[in-house]
Amino acid sequence: MKTSIRLGRGLRLPLPLALVLAATAVMAGAQEADRVYVHGNIYTVDDSFSTASALAVKSGRFIYVGDDDGAKAHVGPLTSVIDLKGKTVIPGLHDAHVHIRYGERELYPRVPDIRASIGEWASVERMQSVIKRCLATGEGMRPGPEPRWLVLSGWMSDVWDPPVFRKELIDAAAPDNPVYISRYTHGSGANSKALELAGIDRETPDPPGGHIKKDENGEPTGEFVERAPSRLTRLIPPLPSLSDYEISRNLVEGTQLAVASGLTTIHGASVTGYDEIQRRIKLYEVGLLRIRINEMVSEDAAKKLGRPFNYQNKYVIRSVKTLADGALGSRGAHFLEAYSDYPGYHGEPRLSEDEIARSATELLKIGFNMRIHCIGDAANRTALNAYERALKATGIEGKEARFALEHCQVLTPEDIPRLAKLGVVASMQPLHATEDMNFAEARMGPERVKRAYLWRTLLDLGVVIATGTDYSVSPFNPFYTLHAAVTRQDRSDNPPGGWFPEQAMTREEALRAATMGGAYAMFAEDILGSIEIGKLADFVVIPVDYMTVPAEDIWKIEPDMTVIGGEVVYAKAAKTRD
Repeated sequence: MKTSIRLGRGLRLPLPLALVLAATAVMAGAQEADRVYVHGNIYTVDDSFSTASALAVKSGRFIYVGDDDGAKAHVGPLTSVIDLKGKTVIPGLHDAHVHIRYGERELYPRVPDIRASIGEWASVERMQSVIKRCLATGEGMRPGPEPRWLVLSGWMSDVWDPPVFRKELIDAAAPDNPVYISRYTHGSGANSKALELAGIDRETPDPPGGHIKKDENGEPTGEFVERAPSRLTRLIPPLPSLSDYEISRNLVEGTQLAVASGLTTIHGASVTGYDEIQRRIKLYEVGLLRIRINEMVSEDAAKKLGRPFNYQNKYVIRSVKTLADGALGSRGAHFLEAYSDYPGYHGEPRLSEDEIARSATELLKIGFNMRIHCIGDAANRTALNAYERALKATGIEGKEARFALEHCQVLTPEDIPRLAKLGVVASMQPLHATEDMNFAEARMGPERVKRAYLWRTLLDLGVVIATGTDYSVSPFNPFYTLHAAVTRQDRSDNPPGGWFPEQAMTREEALRAATMGGAYAMFAEDILGSIEIGKLADFVVIPVDYMTVPAEDIWKIEPDMTVIGGEVVYAKAAKTRD
């Protein structure tokens, strides 16, 4: 009987062969790897989009990428050899724009959501059903005197029939209790009782940074664009503050959900403050956070830090996030021309060109760039003008600054080429196109909508696109993003052929935008984003070939394994027989 040796948790090799491999490694002077993966279908996403069948990892980095025979030189007595059995390997995936609320929204929700799940929109009937249930059970009811407030989230009237929000729709389910429901993003709504208690009527002026929608008779409809009046929101009893433990638990447990989906790096877009930065650093120091985070922070936090921060390439701070406008669905996006379905209204500008230019210039001088939320064409133009001024004031090249337009949804023909000229990154969310298609043409009209979600146009100009989800607006699953980028369809294959399919990405472009695009946006293309020697060993093992699986099935892909810095941080449990 042949004696064998087990190499770590990988293959069992006959003892003579193991000795030959170890001797070969020594003779060749090759580095002995911690782990060697063989018999794979590896898409490296290098400049040539080359493929390989094997890779080797040592001390958290790739030391070999090539064929199975070449990998033998890196197998030593302590090397784990993993047989991929033909499975596909892709670089670790980035979500270039995410609000890090995984634990709070997915595991420990504190505000009931009227959606069936994130990204699945509710009907009027479902909203009313959830309201009645909450009134009966007390779920979502805030403490305080009667009548108690009910606070919910997640309505999207844009897909209702008719697509109109009115306070009477809530009144039908809750005539006596004040009800406040936040939109899925950038807006909110309330019923008649809430408006009555707040004293909001036809004479109430718009709040700063917001708009009270009114009907043809001048009466408030109950819908607020962007910010609701403080006279209403200050009446709502707040939720109890989360403890330090709860906040940390949510972050640790929640980001593990992201890791299990194939994400290895997330770009936090929640304008993180200084105190929260310190909490996250501590969680990394004790080894509780596994995913890499590229944090977008507040301007105050950046200035308090004084310079960019990098903790072991795991927690990176080099960008400041701010907002130039609101969202398309709520009509808060700022347009040069009025909304097609709301005459006379252009949306909500949040910052002036002078304000952005001044901040961008000051931040560049201490090493930070800006990543600005811009959806409407007016907001994108304002940011581009400000970026151009900051680059001129500092003398810094655009590709060195790497300013970003977060969302970058609607552009004018005049502004489209400016992204390439100024070296601006387009941080875009493919899922938004397949969700917004339900109402985008109504908001913008048949001509202006053709200037939205221009992935193909920007790629052809050489603009770097970094893709993400904007979770919790949309699901955080990165394979949903890849599917939407390639098909421009929702997960029910609508519309046939795709929505403005001429703007779709190829599979290669979509994967590059979800890997190298994100790495470039965080100034880390030399160490992340592809499977190449010397780079950090972040990769995902999937059971099907991403490049050949039917396009309509890309969103169904589920990782078998996620590896960050050479460490397996997620492995799908093997199925067992009954």
